[in-house]
Amino acid sequence: MSQQRNHNSSHNSHNHSNYYNDTPRKPQKRAAKRKKAKQKAFIVGILTVGIIAGGSVFAYGQYIKNKMEEVVNVDTIYQGITINGADVSGMTKEQALQSLQQKTDQHLGSQIISIQQEDKSWEIAFSDLDVKYDVEASVNEAWEQGRTGELKERYNAITKLAEDKLEIPISYTYDKQKVREKLEEIAVDFNVEAQDSTMTRKNGAFQITDEQKGYAMDVDQTIPKVEQMLEQNTGGIVEPEITVTEPKVTRADNEKVTDLIGTYNTSYSANAAGRNENLRVGCANIDGTVIAPGDVFSMNVGLGPQTYANGYKDAGVYVNGKVEQGVAGGVCQVTSTLYNAVILAELEVVERYPHSMTVGYVPLGRDAAVAGDYKDLKFKNNTEYPVYLEAYARDGKVVCNLYGHEIHDAGRKVDFEMVFEGTIPKPAEKITKDSSKPEGYRQVTYNGKTGSKVSTYKIVTENGKQISKDWFSSSTYRATADEVTVGTKKAEAPAQQTPAQQTPVEEKPAVETPATSTEEKPVTEAPTENTDSQVVDNTPIGAE
Repeated sequence: MSQQRNHNSSHNSHNHSNYYNDTPRKPQKRAAKRKKAKQKAFIVGILTVGIIAGGSVFAYGQYIKNKMEEVVNVDTIYQGITINGADVSGMTKEQALQSLQQKTDQHLGSQIISIQQEDKSWEIAFSDLDVKYDVEASVNEAWEQGRTGELKERYNAITKLAEDKLEIPISYTYDKQKVREKLEEIAVDFNVEAQDSTMTRKNGAFQITDEQKGYAMDVDQTIPKVEQMLEQNTGGIVEPEITVTEPKVTRADNEKVTDLIGTYNTSYSANAAGRNENLRVGCANIDGTVIAPGDVFSMNVGLGPQTYANGYKDAGVYVNGKVEQGVAGGVCQVTSTLYNAVILAELEVVERYPHSMTVGYVPLGRDAAVAGDYKDLKFKNNTEYPVYLEAYARDGKVVCNLYGHEIHDAGRKVDFEMVFEGTIPKPAEKITKDSSKPEGYRQVTYNGKTGSKVSTYKIVTENGKQISKDWFSSSTYRATADEVTVGTKKAEAPAQQTPAQQTPVEEKPAVETPATSTEEKPVTEAPTENTDSQVVDNTPIGAE
């Protein structure tokens, strides 16, 4: 009722005012005021809402900041980070370091590089190559992720790490010099020398073995393979680079040796036990030698050390132009016998020396001496096939046979002829004075020798017809002086008696008696030189 009344009253008042008065009516002013009030209230409301909203925004921003700080401000490695495949997120630096160090130690101890060749293998442990892991550097790198920049920047980086993940490798080093040293050490056992086919002669027939290839590790070419495995941080099998060495003599080569291409023998007597043993030992040392095509045979090497330990005995040798006892006397007879077999086989003589004086078991100019490292007999197998050397001393004969593949016609014959070029006179005699011998005493203690020069010519005939005669070698045998001992002791004068010392004697007529003397008479007959070829054939170490 009250609200209705107010409404009617207001309505009547409004009509009345409009009707009687042309000026603005009061109800309009109140409406304007109400409008302004509403606008003010709206603004206030907006401001209030804004204030309330602003407070909420501020509170939310603080909340977000707190959440970011919770993620960022931790003392462990952030999420999403692995080191060498191991998840280290959530670990402290110390925990990550301890865990990874244990893993790398186990890895280091288990990694082996195996060098394999056919059925053989050699192992190299990583620890042998001084492999070292820098775990600490990797842990530090993991720790530093997301720890630089402003809060939001760090938060974004950490969030990205968690989503995208990050793998950090562990850096490591190894000693390259130890890689080389280890491979070179293995190569000593790895390398296999090529084995020639061997040949022995028994009961007049050859027995032949197969050849074997040799191989050697090429260390320089194998090193990169090992280093590549080390770079991958894992062990495994490495097939080394090898160099193959072919044998010089194959079974097929030795099977070509079917012919006696050169033979020679010399004689010795049975009455010199030491010398004969030297002949036997010397022959045994060179017997069975196979000289490959192109190879050079050295008699000094073949004979071996000419020592007592090597089975040689004392016998006659030439020393400064004289015959003396010395170790290995006689081996020059073996050398000279072989030399003649060589030249008859027409192999190439590389080095040969005559004796200082003549010997009796081979023709003049066809001897060969060995002495120390300054006289040797060397010859080269200048054929396309192996040459087998057979040597023995028995039944008074030194025999050297050379077997190979004959390339000459059956009608070809080789011989040698000596041409005497002149003599070398004896030098002045060597005089030795002996004060214990009286003046006038003279004894020849050594008969010297006249020297000589000879040339040797090679004569070749085919089917009985001479086709060539060529100079082959020259030999000089030195002259040696006579050695004489002379006395220098002067004769003593008879003693003189004084008159007081004389004792009167009864004079008697002088009686002539034959003269006698105890004075030693000079011996002029020299001892006979031993010309037995068994005694004067060798020039040993230190001898001429």
